[in-house]
Amino acid sequence: MKKAIAIVLCAVLALGLLAGCAKAEAAKTKLEQIKEAGVLVVGTSPDYPPYEFVIAGEGGQMAYKGIDIDIAGEIAKDLGVTLKVEAMDLNGLDSALQMGTIDMILAAYNASEERAAVMDFSDVYYIDEVVALVKADGASAYTDLATSFNGKKVGVQLGTTLESDYFPQAVDAEKVALKKVTQLITELKAGAMDAIFVEKPIAEAYIKNNPDLAIAAGITFAVEATGYVVGLPKDSAGLRDAVNATIKRLIDTNAIASFAEQAQDIQDQAILE
Repeated sequence: MKKAIAIVLCAVLALGLLAGCAKAEAAKTKLEQIKEAGVLVVGTSPDYPPYEFVIAGEGGQMAYKGIDIDIAGEIAKDLGVTLKVEAMDLNGLDSALQMGTIDMILAAYNASEERAAVMDFSDVYYIDEVVALVKADGASAYTDLATSFNGKKVGVQLGTTLESDYFPQAVDAEKVALKKVTQLITELKAGAMDAIFVEKPIAEAYIKNNPDLAIAAGITFAVEATGYVVGLPKDSAGLRDAVNATIKRLIDTNAIASFAEQAQDIQDQAILE
């Protein structure tokens, strides 16, 4: 009997220790957890040059490049940890952050009320203009949002502000929302859609490799660009402050503009599937 009681007591103590360890881990801030792990896991969707894309690196190894990747590297450096990039579809990033699969999102990412309910955001680090990308031989036909897209198929990336804020301005257009910009480009070139709404550097990156495409110069949007932010776990004030400190340093030293120039110089090497 005494032996049985001892075994039960040991089991209870073990469970108590495990519970205590779990509580201690939960009590650590996200910033502390990242520093203890020695790794910063950043989620991105690498089909969006010059912000994030993949090239063939040394020895044939795939290498992540782009403005956001450079910013992620600087954040990791300031935290004193190693950077690990996790690639996935853009619309899968939110759930990955909530589940803790990734520590933050850097993916030409916009803040929104819906996202604010489940995550925090850094300060804005970059702002860009949105344009309509179309076939070059028909670009002059697009003169305004009120009439030029009537009955036209317009592509946008699924789950972005391009879908929620910009597409509705194209009166009587038919929306085609796909996961990847590369898919949209393929459909546009094949004639399956008439236009794509994207940020200007993205359009320019694809035009460089596809001279049959062009920006419709006559199209301007009423929505002001909200700028790109880092998506962070909810209630992670310490991590947010650390990320904002890095962003401020990069803006103050004009480093992000340099990252943009470097990315645009090599974006023609991007492997876009």
